[in-house]
Amino acid sequence: MARAPRIEFPGALYHVIVRGNERKAVFRDDADREYYLRRLAHYRERYEFRLIAYCLMSNHVHLAMETGEVPLSRVIHGLQSSYTQAFNRRYRRSGHLFQGRYKAFLVDADRYFVALLRYIHSNPLEARLTDRAEDYSWSSDSFYRRGRGPNWLDLDRGYSLMGAPRRGAARKYCELMGDEGPERYDAVASVAQTFKGDETFAEAMLQKVEVPELIRRSLHVEQVARAVASEMELDLPSLRSPSRWEGASRARAITAYLGRLCGRIPYARTAAYFNRDGSSVAKDVVALDQALRNSKSLRDRIDGIARRLIRA
Repeated sequence: MARAPRIEFPGALYHVIVRGNERKAVFRDDADREYYLRRLAHYRERYEFRLIAYCLMSNHVHLAMETGEVPLSRVIHGLQSSYTQAFNRRYRRSGHLFQGRYKAFLVDADRYFVALLRYIHSNPLEARLTDRAEDYSWSSDSFYRRGRGPNWLDLDRGYSLMGAPRRGAARKYCELMGDEGPERYDAVASVAQTFKGDETFAEAMLQKVEVPELIRRSLHVEQVARAVASEMELDLPSLRSPSRWEGASRARAITAYLGRLCGRIPYARTAAYFNRDGSSVAKDVVALDQALRNSKSLRDRIDGIARRLIRA
C-alpha cells in the first residue's frame, strides 16, 4: 500500500535511523565516517536544521534532529544520496547502499529527550565496541561531556532540551548519562510506528500538520468520502451525522487518511466536512494506522480505494 506522508513541521524533534541495505556495512573505514560527517555538516548549513546528536555504527546511523523550514525527507534524501554516490565511486560498486525507507520517530522532547540522548550515545556500548561511551570517536557523546564541539553540532540546543543551564551543562550531562532514569528509550512504545510518546502527543502532532492550499491537488474531501462510502456500502448522510457507530468512525478515519495520502488534504478539513472535532478524527487515524499494520485485508481494501482516487 502507498505510504502515508511523514508528519513533518518546523521545530519537531526526530530520531532518524538509517540502515545499510541487507544490514551490510555503510562505513568500511574512518575515512568513510569522516566523509559522512562532512556531508552531514554541509546539509545542516544548507538546510538550517539543528543536529543535536549522532552516532555512526558500522551498518547504521542514529541522528537526533530538530527540523527547520526544509522538510526532513529532503534533508535525508540529499545526505544519503550524496554519501552513496561517493561510496560507490570509492569502492567501484553500484546500487543502493541504504535500506529502503529510513525510520523517523517524532519524539516527545519534554518527556523523552534525555532517554533518546542516552540511547543514541549508548549504542557503541550495547554493541560492545567500547567500554565507555566517551571513548567512541564516532558519536557526539564526548562533545557533550567536554561542553564544546564542532559548530555544526547544536550542543546548546541539546543542553536546553535537557533542561540544563549552559553553565555546568556538561557536568549535568555526565550525571544524566550515569543515571539510567525512569524509562529506557527503547522501552517506550511507539504510536503508529511514527511517534515516541503517548496517544495524546500523537494526536497533538497530527493537529499541527497543515498543508498550504497551493500544493494541494484537485481532490476534495467529498470525493474521497464518496469513494470510501461506496466501498464500505455506507451513505454520506450517515457519515456526516452525529453517529458514533464504529463502522462510521472507521470510514471517517479512512477518508482522512486517504485524503492526506492522495490529495494532501489536512485532517482538520476532513474533520470539518464530517462536522467533527479535529482531535477526534486525528485519534481515529492513529487507531487506523495501527490496524493497517496488523491487517493485510484492510491494507488491500484501502489500497484499492487509493488507486481509484488517483486514477479519477
